[in-house]
This record gives sequence, structure tokens and C-alpha cells, in this order.
Amino acid sequence: MNIKLFFIIILLPWGNAPLAEPLGTLFYSPTERAALVAARAGISQSAVYTLNGITQRGAGKTVAWINGRAATEDPPDLAIPTLVIKRDHVLIEGHPIKVGESLDIISGQRVLRLPEQAVQVKP
Repeated sequence: MNIKLFFIIILLPWGNAPLAEPLGTLFYSPTERAALVAARAGISQSAVYTLNGITQRGAGKTVAWINGRAATEDPPDLAIPTLVIKRDHVLIEGHPIKVGESLDIISGQRVLRLPEQAVQVKP
């Protein structure tokens, strides 16, 4: 029996097998994955985040105002992949952002719109 014919006969049943699902975006950061998901959904996504303020309720959730929109840790906001709200700043993808500051997550460029000590945290 010819060796080529043998392999064709052996591999023939798998020739019509359905293809495995693609691996997707395994090697992207959460920010890049969120941008890809938003782009696929037709949502305009930016890697620049501006922290407009933080609202902390007595018995409720803490809300961070990012790019003019309210965002909470739970449930997570699709436009902000990893958000941790602290008392006087937030962490987006592990990068701290103060109130009044803008940060481009990809380039790391920061822009502080308010002078230092202009924002005070009151207990």
C-alpha cells in the first residue's frame, strides 16, 4: 500500500470535522480586550480616562465619575475593564488616577487639570 494513500485514508474522517473555536484574545490586556469587544459591538472606546469625581454614599455603593459617566466596581462597567474605587482616587488596570486627572492607559501620559491640593477629602 502506498504511504500517501494510507495517510489520506487515515486523515479523511477528520477532513469534514468542524473547526475548533478560535482562541480569541488570549494575549491581550484587559484594557485591550475591552477595546476589542467595544469595537466589535460598534461602541467608541478610548484608552483615555478622566476621573471627574467620586461619590460615596453612607449605606450605598461608591460611584466613580469617569469620562462623565457613573461607574461602579460591581457590576463592572464594560467600558472600564478593571476598576477599584478608593477614598480619594481610583485604580484602572492598576494605574492610580486622582480626581481631575486624565490618564492614557496605553501610553501612560497623565494630564492634571487641577492644581495640587485643590481637591480635599473630607471625612
